[in-house]
Amino acid sequence: MKYKAVSFMDEIRQQPVVLREFIEQAFGERELRRSLAELMRDRQNPHIILTGMGSSLFACYITMKFLQDHGFHASTIESFELQSREECFYTQETIVIAVSQSGESPEVLDLLDKLPAFVPVVSVTNYPNSHLHSMTKLACGIYAGTEYLTSTKTYTNTLAAMMLLAYRLTGCGEEEMEALRSRLEKCADRIECMISDKSLGHDVSEFISDIEFLICIGSGYSYTTACHSEIVAEEAGKFYSSRFTAAQFIHGPIELIRPGFGVLVYDFDRRYNAKCDEVRENVLQYGGKVLLITNRTDVVSRENQLVCHIGHEDSATATLLEIIPLELGIESLCNSRGVAAGQLSRVVKRIAS
Repeated sequence: MKYKAVSFMDEIRQQPVVLREFIEQAFGERELRRSLAELMRDRQNPHIILTGMGSSLFACYITMKFLQDHGFHASTIESFELQSREECFYTQETIVIAVSQSGESPEVLDLLDKLPAFVPVVSVTNYPNSHLHSMTKLACGIYAGTEYLTSTKTYTNTLAAMMLLAYRLTGCGEEEMEALRSRLEKCADRIECMISDKSLGHDVSEFISDIEFLICIGSGYSYTTACHSEIVAEEAGKFYSSRFTAAQFIHGPIELIRPGFGVLVYDFDRRYNAKCDEVRENVLQYGGKVLLITNRTDVVSRENQLVCHIGHEDSATATLLEIIPLELGIESLCNSRGVAAGQLSRVVKRIAS
């Protein structure tokens, strides 16, 4: 399916559409599901290495955390860094998951050329005519259509693809698969509602308009969102930005906080609520501003704190929703400044021909 887009907002609006397209297509990949199950059964103690660059790398954290939570040995390593590993790093138990939205990331393609022949590779990519797709026997589609600007819809669908892949690798049954499908369908509906809320982008834009530096905080699954938020802030909004887990932020970067600093906190997992509270209170104490995106109802907006509430309990699939307020806020802010959001002048956006 092809979608014509001329602006950052166009590609934001396409997210629920392409997510539903992904659900329709990907959940019907029965042969791929069987092949992945066989790949796992052939290994007594599989070691799954997830790799990519940019937002594709960050999406790997979703699968890694899910696998680790289910007792599997999984790690995430940037593709260029993984190229430097010696052959002895790999074993017969190794499976590499290579993720590239474009399927043309040179670091990922170079890595595949250097991997030992005995290491199987599963690819995750948006373009079936890409080099990455053609280099791998097992390929998971993203089904997001062509994207031209800072990653929005390909990022959303990559998260969905990585979650579905995690379910398949761990051998989840039909009931669990249907539950995941239902959650993703609800995410598509919720994204649509948020995009239609014209006040959301305006409120976020107004709140961050005087911020000079945006620090993005997330723990657990939300660390993926924090990492991608840095890219959205820098590429689309031209903000100086960085990202940390909540605990990492307290161990040093808190020293930077003063008026002019904004901290974006993603808080969707009750295991991290207390640490996120510590971050917020420290930032407010030292004159910074807090944009809190959360499913919690016990925290409200106040001076220098804007709360965006998203009623979604599952912290894994919440990653598809968390980023939307920032995307809308950046779009609104750029419009108010007469700047085209998401336009890239130095970063190369690769699209398979």
